[in-house]
Amino acid sequence: MCEVGDKIKFCTCKAKSTERLKNYWAFSHFVDGDEARLNGLIVSPGFMDEKMGEMNDATLQKRLNKPDGFDIGFLPKENDRFLIVLTSKEHFSGEAFHDFEYKAGKWTACEYDPIEWDWKHREEKFGKVK
Repeated sequence: MCEVGDKIKFCTCKAKSTERLKNYWAFSHFVDGDEARLNGLIVSPGFMDEKMGEMNDATLQKRLNKPDGFDIGFLPKENDRFLIVLTSKEHFSGEAFHDFEYKAGKWTACEYDPIEWDWKHREEKFGKVK
């Protein structure tokens, strides 16, 4: 897995979904009291290089917490989530997932559990990672 650079930019785009985007982000807002009922089995493929994944999480977290990291302004609220998906030939699924939650006024790395995320969060925005 390649090391992520600190000049990365989170851009909005005109795409109608993330399906055709090679590297993308998705912002999900926490909705208190709105719990979707989902059934399923969680299978989390691991990174081929866990240390590189942790380094990339740290770089992305720093970038998320800088106002010039985005091409739009938006105000996250407590418990909101931000997912970054990067194409990675070294990763089992072909994609590396980097997951963040807004806590105490800043983005912090967290575990990505798609069922839990969908349970109390609604995706509001998405875009390209440049």
